[in-house]
Amino acid sequence: MELGIKEEVKNMEELKVLLKDNKEISKDYQVAVIVYAFDEENRIIFQRRGMGCRDERLKLETIGGRVKENDIDFRNALNREIEEEIGTAAKIELEEYVTSTYAVTFDNRYNKQQAWIYILYKGSLKSGELKIAEPDKCLGYERYKIGEVDENELSSGSRELYKIVCKKYDYLK
Repeated sequence: MELGIKEEVKNMEELKVLLKDNKEISKDYQVAVIVYAFDEENRIIFQRRGMGCRDERLKLETIGGRVKENDIDFRNALNREIEEEIGTAAKIELEEYVTSTYAVTFDNRYNKQQAWIYILYKGSLKSGELKIAEPDKCLGYERYKIGEVDENELSSGSRELYKIVCKKYDYLK
């Protein structure tokens, strides 16, 4: 579900203030930062989730991951995640904040439901070669123009984000 946060939320403290009265969101949520990165041909870069992922294995999702306690802010957390996932040979530039959503997934590691807040950004692949820096979590990269990906292949969290991105960036088809 889209949270209706129009302005960029910079860090956990700001997010907690914005969500403090929201009764629909579990209090034990995790936060993930996500980038919908477009390549030079306006294709979205997806990664195929590997067996080492905590949930939604073999599904497609974009680059990003969980915000850690020591992350200064969401953009720094996302830059860390980008480097962890694609290595340092490629450069993805973060552009604008897009939206924030809430979803619940099933965590296979701990055999329980996990609530997630996704903070979404648009980005562009500026240069370099994407590497598989975490082979247990990423089987490879796939690129699709808006409207080309089979939505059944997307993780549940990515499916809603993909629909939002398709609507907002329809002109990139």
